[in-house]
Amino acid sequence: MMKRTIVWHPRSGIMVLAVLFVGFFAVGCPPVEDEVVEDPNAVEPSIGDENALNALIADYMVAMNSGDADGVVASYAPDAVRMPPDALPISGRESIRQNIAQAFEVADLNVQMQVIETEFSGELAYVRGTFLLTVMPKDGSSTTESEGNWMRLMRRAPDGRWLVVYSLWNFPS
Repeated sequence: MMKRTIVWHPRSGIMVLAVLFVGFFAVGCPPVEDEVVEDPNAVEPSIGDENALNALIADYMVAMNSGDADGVVASYAPDAVRMPPDALPISGRESIRQNIAQAFEVADLNVQMQVIETEFSGELAYVRGTFLLTVMPKDGSSTTESEGNWMRLMRRAPDGRWLVVYSLWNFPS
């Protein structure tokens, strides 16, 4: 059997120390955080977008309060869905217009909406808030007031306008 002789050279000692130093240094350092990659579809909301959404809500209130069904649906996308509480969804701009026009035949409405939160993600945005609805029946019966919450999912149209894609609201107990 052959004996192996290990010869220690000064350079070998330096190499061992260097490896140990790097090893201890790496263990003692905090882990490197993964770089956060931005969503390429995310769009920073501009003041113009925020103002456009607020103007859309204001125009909606004016149309509702003046009994203008065409003005109300002007803010809706052609494929919009309106989801009233305790009722089936209403799909499509024309169906929504007919539903709103029927409501205007039996009552005058006054709605005051407040925006609480707006969030943007690419070509989509949601807006949510609270409302106070006053219903004045045209048959002379008692006026009612209700408070509630609303939310809308908006989509930017090819021409840059924001339109309602989904609209829902509720009346908390």
